[in-house]
Amino acid sequence: MFDRLDQLTTELEACFASMEVDCFDAARAARLVSSGERVRRLGDAIRTIGVGQVERTNGWKGQGAKSISEWLATETDCARYEAQSVVVLAGQLQHLPVTQAALRSGTLSGAQAVEVARGAIVAPNTETQLLNLAKHATVRDLRDASSRVVAAATDEAERHRQVHKSRYFKSWTDLDGSFNVKGRMTVANGARVMAALKPLQEEIFKQARKSGAHERPEAYAADALMALCEKATNKQPSETGTKSIRPNAVINIRVDIDALKRGHTEHGEICEIAGVGPIPVATATEYLGEAFLKLLVMDGTDIRTIAHMGRAIPAKLRSAVEERDRVCQVPTCDMTMGLEIDHIVPFAEGGAASLENLVRLCKRHHLLKTHDGYRLIKIEASEGEICVAKETRWDWRAPPDLKRTG
Repeated sequence: MFDRLDQLTTELEACFASMEVDCFDAARAARLVSSGERVRRLGDAIRTIGVGQVERTNGWKGQGAKSISEWLATETDCARYEAQSVVVLAGQLQHLPVTQAALRSGTLSGAQAVEVARGAIVAPNTETQLLNLAKHATVRDLRDASSRVVAAATDEAERHRQVHKSRYFKSWTDLDGSFNVKGRMTVANGARVMAALKPLQEEIFKQARKSGAHERPEAYAADALMALCEKATNKQPSETGTKSIRPNAVINIRVDIDALKRGHTEHGEICEIAGVGPIPVATATEYLGEAFLKLLVMDGTDIRTIAHMGRAIPAKLRSAVEERDRVCQVPTCDMTMGLEIDHIVPFAEGGAASLENLVRLCKRHHLLKTHDGYRLIKIEASEGEICVAKETRWDWRAPPDLKRTG
């Protein structure tokens, strides 16, 4: 068996080495990427399943490594954090045969398998639903769904305490002289950090666009952090007095009305900071006095009933759209900065300013939809599909003439 596997690997290496990629047209280049993805998925599956067996047989011991993740990092020249993730997934897959089969068949990527296993290992009855979600959702959406499953299946207060107990903030100077930071904290505290940075990041982004500069969002986030530090250090004692310096943070919290009244969530209910993750109901209540809180209560005031036939969007409706569409709604687009609200049915064609007819898109996709004939088509969720009952999925379709020309 291993002789056959080695032979196939050698043949694949030789096949790729002989390819004259520079001569490929667009279609063949795209096909090469697709083939490479299939090979990558297969390689990830082989490595993960193999690591599980190495751990069960203690095959890593006696080779100078302190742990199997250290052994894997050395054996495969991968980063330690990646090795740790593979080891965890390999252990979880022993108890999730359906997920393991999907990984081995190539229908599930390694990143998807991590998220499916994370939720299914604490709530086995959600495994099939998470696998179905993985067929069409982005990894970001799948991660959100798994986080909700974990939140529903574990004690929220204890989980919050454990994360807070393990908090840290580390800094170091790399070999190239760069300053690096890494941190861990509760979702609530992380939301405060991001809420403080977001307005500054948006302002830096707008200024850069006006000047014609184009950089990664992460670069603007780093600039925002520096701006926040400068803003804090430049304040005079007379300005701050004895009070702690707090940013004018805006935190969007989604919480089911029954959970808010009860004081904790039950299965299927939501209490989360939009775009960040689940938090205890007690934490949401506590933050009411610590930041300006837009509390969007699920099943409370029906935002869907608010509509306006003009271009103006009521403030409450705008907040609902911004909270619902935290990223560009075009599938696979994860842009979060500079999002613009678009009428699905154009205002000129009678489209109302309602929750059902509004969507947030990044500037590029907004322009494509407005001027180049692209369309967003709503896809109805399948019955019993996990974590999509209150959310909308979209299909992004090119204009017919573009489809004909390829």
